[in-house]
This record gives sequence, C-alpha cells and structure tokens, in this order.
Amino acid sequence: MRVAVLGGGPGGLYFAALLKQLRPDHDVEVFERNAADDTFGFGVVLSDETLGGIEHADPVVFERMARHFARWDDIDVHYR
Repeated sequence: MRVAVLGGGPGGLYFAALLKQLRPDHDVEVFERNAADDTFGFGVVLSDETLGGIEHADPVVFERMARHFARWDDIDVHYR
C-alpha cells in the first residue's frame, strides 16, 4: 500500500515512522511544504495522555524521549 503523509512536523514524522515499523511492506512518503533547513524555534508540548499513547505504541521511542526531553511539571491549566 502507498501512504502519503502530509506534513513533516512531529505528528507526521512519528506517524510515518510508526506505520513503517508496523507495516514494513507499505510505501510511506512524507510531504513537507517547507525547506529541509527551515526551523521555527518552537518546542513541542506533549500531554501525559499523548506520552502514554507513545509509550504504549513504541516503548523504545518513549524511553529515548524520556531520557532526552525536558519536563515542565509545574504548569497548571485553568479553563472554564
């Protein structure tokens, strides 16, 4: 099966990598509109629920992330 992933951000890249890991026979291609060297200087914030999903789907990647990512545990979210 041929799969086109639109967007080379964290979600698109992780989806492509996980799909290829789960289905090596699939032809997975990522399309990104920005140039390869473009950077935007922002971080990626992942919720505990998202991290739990990554841990469930790919424990090896989760452990690497846990060793190298910075965590901000002192954030409170208030909403109405």
